[in-house]
Amino acid sequence: MKGRGLLVAVLAGTLGCAGLRPMLAPPDDLEDYRAFRVAAAEGTRLRRAQRYLERHPRGTFAPEVKDAFESEEPRYFQAAQASREGIRRYLADLPEGPHAEAARSLLVAFGSNMKDAELRDLARRVRYGDAKLETAAAQRRAIGETILGALGVLLDEDTYGVPREGSPGLRQVLVGKTGATWGAVPARRESDLFYLLPTRPERTSRVLTLEIATIEDGAVVVGATIEGSDMLVRWAEAEQIAVLDATAPEDRTEAQIFTMNRLEGALERRFPAARCPDRRTGSELYHRACDGWEASIVAGGKAGDNDRIVIRAPRDRKKPGPTPSPR
Repeated sequence: MKGRGLLVAVLAGTLGCAGLRPMLAPPDDLEDYRAFRVAAAEGTRLRRAQRYLERHPRGTFAPEVKDAFESEEPRYFQAAQASREGIRRYLADLPEGPHAEAARSLLVAFGSNMKDAELRDLARRVRYGDAKLETAAAQRRAIGETILGALGVLLDEDTYGVPREGSPGLRQVLVGKTGATWGAVPARRESDLFYLLPTRPERTSRVLTLEIATIEDGAVVVGATIEGSDMLVRWAEAEQIAVLDATAPEDRTEAQIFTMNRLEGALERRFPAARCPDRRTGSELYHRACDGWEASIVAGGKAGDNDRIVIRAPRDRKKPGPTPSPR
């Protein structure tokens, strides 16, 4: 914890509180804020600002977004009044905006023959754009959700001391939510998690290849691993919606701090810091052991190397009993 605390202090001194806000904001808060910040068109930026404030009225970035919206929206409406097309664009971008009623009245003044069907068509186009944003956001969220979801199963004592087929949670992790609920369960699963980053002029496509595998002693599961090439960097950039360079030491450090905040929270219940000693050595970001359980997180040494989470359960976990003889 001292090492990570020092890293946070160094970054705080370098970046200031504003620089650390993206690393500490909740993922959905940050997701909507980034969507607002990267918007190129003024109307799109205002629409996303309004959506942010509706979803996160007390969000980490609410004061900044509110100031921007209240400053820019009146100017946008003022400029829109110059033409019928400008008013139409305002209504397409902000159908529930502060000046929406005035804009509809102006359409009449312009002699508009815009029908309800045209307004609905504009609204559909806006919703389509928002749906594409939501799909991209869901792909980025899937990185952290997959890792933390698998980790939750691997911290469950019912996962261990039985064959792979004996744990419903492990079956779901290794076969998939839509896989068969019966039959053999593989010892490892590899998944490609694709996501997009909203960069300019074109979006940046990324993929994290995540591997989850069991550690077995004879016929029973005694541990498991979660790993992937640049896993921590990919996870951090997906949630922060910011391109990170896996070859840059400062970006790797930022990713490690960001993801360890998530991972330590998930591990705390099984490995409370108050009584589970810190055993970190070398490149380990985390290593605790108590009550027969052990967890470690090791960062790859360079870009392209695997980052790895390892969980080991107590050796005295229940073993499968003998098959009862037929009567």
